Amino acid sequence: MKMTKAPYLLMLLLLVFAGCSKDDSAADKDPAESKEYTLRAVGPDGVTGNVTFTQKSDGTTSAFVEISKLADKTPHPVFIYYNDEAKGGEVAITLNTIDCDCQSATTEVSKLDNGVRITYQELINFNGHIKVHQSETDMENIIAQGNIGSNVN
Repeated sequence: MKMTKAPYLLMLLLLVFAGCSKDDSAADKDPAESKEYTLRAVGPDGVTGNVTFTQKSDGTTSAFVEISKLADKTPHPVFIYYNDEAKGGEVAITLNTIDCDCQSATTEVSKLDNGVRITYQELINFNGHIKVHQSETDMENIIAQGNIGSNVN
């Protein structure tokens, strides 16, 4: 009887070990690429923050902007501008407005405001900067800003 059970036991063990093999395709996948930039305070309120660009599998880029030390409850518009902070420039990409309840906003980016497509790689090499404005009625007052892409040393 022991002789007849041995082949079955051996087959059972082989099936168990075969079923526990590692899924190489899932293990070899890299996590999403991301790049973070710092937003420094502009003015006396000391509002700081960061923006994180994350490459998505559908070809878009997730732009997550988070600020801290907000004293007011007004929504804050956020834009990516051409050129570095010192030179300034026109709006390149309009990001979602930061809601003060959560002090952050996420925007899916695939195009510049003029309709030209932009990839994750192009965005992290972009000649630009980000500005967080005081409010929609006070766009002249910048509360935080920072260079991005090729303008970061």
